[in-house]
Amino acid sequence: MKCIIFQKFTYNYLFFLFFLIISIIRKRLTDPLFEGKNTKSEYFIMIYIDIISYFFVIIPFLISKYLSKRKNKKPENENPINIIEKKIDYLHNEETYTRKNLFKYTFLVALFDFAGDASITLFYFFNDKMEIVSFYSLKTYLIFNTVAVYIVCYIVLKMHFYKHHWLSMIINIFCVLVSLTMDIISIKEKNIIDYQYYIFILMRLIRIIFFSFGDGYSKKALHSEFLSPYSLLLYKAIYETIFLAVFSIPFIFIKITEDNIDNASIFVGFKEYLTGIKFLYSFLLCICDFFYQLFLMIIIDRFTPNHLPLAHILDAFGYNISIIIRNAIKHEHIYWSYYTIIIVHIILFIAAMIHNEIFIINKCGLNEKTKLFLKMELIEEEINQYLVAGDEKEDDNENENIEEEGHLMEDQKIE
Repeated sequence: MKCIIFQKFTYNYLFFLFFLIISIIRKRLTDPLFEGKNTKSEYFIMIYIDIISYFFVIIPFLISKYLSKRKNKKPENENPINIIEKKIDYLHNEETYTRKNLFKYTFLVALFDFAGDASITLFYFFNDKMEIVSFYSLKTYLIFNTVAVYIVCYIVLKMHFYKHHWLSMIINIFCVLVSLTMDIISIKEKNIIDYQYYIFILMRLIRIIFFSFGDGYSKKALHSEFLSPYSLLLYKAIYETIFLAVFSIPFIFIKITEDNIDNASIFVGFKEYLTGIKFLYSFLLCICDFFYQLFLMIIIDRFTPNHLPLAHILDAFGYNISIIIRNAIKHEHIYWSYYTIIIVHIILFIAAMIHNEIFIINKCGLNEKTKLFLKMELIEEEINQYLVAGDEKEDDNENENIEEEGHLMEDQKIE
């Protein structure tokens, strides 16, 4: 008996690779666009680019609608009886296809996602020490995001925790302790005493929770309301545009001063990113944001939100590897924390695979309640029922044969 059983590879796993590639390109575009200035207008325009990018989904949405119509088009030689049967079947199952909670779930998806972006944007706007955003970063965010997604799926999607899930959670808690220790050491070394930094940490954690609920309700909308990822993104685009319009009204009247703004509204700073070569970078970043969101939505649709940590861990792992390679090429010092966090990422990735049953540990009851073994038990039960039914049928046939033989013997006696 194998100790570890790997699930079969499917082409759906390629979307994790696509997500990693687009995430790397996305980060590379932000460097020439914003030039590391850390201005308030930079963080404010990002929320506009994110939401505008959703509208690119209209293209694949219309294509999928067109292909669906062609597929469902009535053939000329179709039997009228078959058409009537299809209509009767549709009417019989009409309740199954009613979307009772369509507005509720799509609204909640958009609300939680916008709340996540808006909360951190407000911090960037009112914070007077922008250096804390880029120079002071915690390594615990990724693990907190992973644990938050698992808990939200338990609450929103009613997913149960079994032995292999608890093993994954224990591994995640261990990684939290390791990364938190590293973060505390870093805070002590940098002697961080600015209260804004701790507010920033709190806002980042709140943002992660908002996004986790958004992912949970995305799966609920896709599954229960029979939406495609394109449809859901289009709903998000419409709702979040309305939210953004209302959110932006007060900032028209607030005056600020920074590198590219002189006692004017923050929207004046947008012109720097919408002219010259930076307009091209903004447009490309908008396209990348669209594919970034689309691949996330497809992963949620074809798997579960619990699979998103795999994508985020791959993203963080690739980013840290790129920093190590870049520093090695430039002959710059590589801190020990980079190597340690890579090991933590590998452990996290293994824990996420255990949680999502990409591989199953066939020991200590960790294989129980996994989809693979539940399916095997169901097949075995069906086979047993078939065999029992077959044995009962044979017994009935034997009884019938005995009765027939008895009748023949009686008839012979009478003769």
